[in-house]
Amino acid sequence: MSEVSLKQLRCFLAVYSEGSFTKAAKSLHMAQSPVSQAVASLERHLGERLFERGPREVVPTAAARGLYPEVLELRRRADSLPQLVVDMRDGTKTQRIRLGGVSSTFPAIIAGVLTALADHSIVVSDGSSSGLTRAVDNGDIDACLVREFSSHRPDERIAFREKLCVALPRGHRLAGRRDVGVEEISDEPVVLFHRSFAPVAFDLVASIFIEHGRTMRTSAQVSNEQSILGLVAAGMGITLVPESVALQPWNGVVFAALAEARHTYPLTIRTAPGDPLGLLDPLTSALETWAADNRLIA
Repeated sequence: MSEVSLKQLRCFLAVYSEGSFTKAAKSLHMAQSPVSQAVASLERHLGERLFERGPREVVPTAAARGLYPEVLELRRRADSLPQLVVDMRDGTKTQRIRLGGVSSTFPAIIAGVLTALADHSIVVSDGSSSGLTRAVDNGDIDACLVREFSSHRPDERIAFREKLCVALPRGHRLAGRRDVGVEEISDEPVVLFHRSFAPVAFDLVASIFIEHGRTMRTSAQVSNEQSILGLVAAGMGITLVPESVALQPWNGVVFAALAEARHTYPLTIRTAPGDPLGLLDPLTSALETWAADNRLIA
């Protein structure tokens, strides 16, 4: 009987979280056949069927649901081995945490989290909310900070909600104002995210204009906050960003409060199923304290 391999475990996790062999293969950058073969080999080794294969979806069996958190932990431990060797060689052994964040969390929010987790060995990655939550479910990272929220998940929690503010080119006619009303920017071209990449961000910005009976006129749609602010600095238009982004200076961009803005933009923590490393409570506490210290919440 063959031994269980890390490849089999990675394929199992991908199929489990994607609900499809085709989607799992795409997320793993593999052909579908090797993924199917790896899962089938794992089933033979365990003597148990892990997925019910349907014409359109793959459904985990009870055995797969019980196996999933254990495989996540095995994947995490395997990925931590190189860092463990380095820590042992240097005489320092700290818990390794793989943390992901969407672009709006860099650098201000991530900096606050790194301070709170100073006693840990942190590996940071970025990505879209959907990509990072998939990475958590696949065991690629241990926790992520995203801008979406699924209320049915016990391992996901909103740390705080913040207001949107206005980002303007430095030479803009409204530059220098402390606050700006929606009616004052209603005719301005807007730079923002592709909706497919960041639906919550897109919808929140669009809703600001809709609530005031205005039509949003977009001039560019991109995939990260840095590109958005770079285009604003270049004079492509204005944008609305979470107030935490305005905590750090950006060359060629000035920020102003958005009049009548509400705390609507969520910063969500999501951990691996079951929160095996116990990250949800300390991360929530750290982020709530950080947000209060920076006057992002009342």
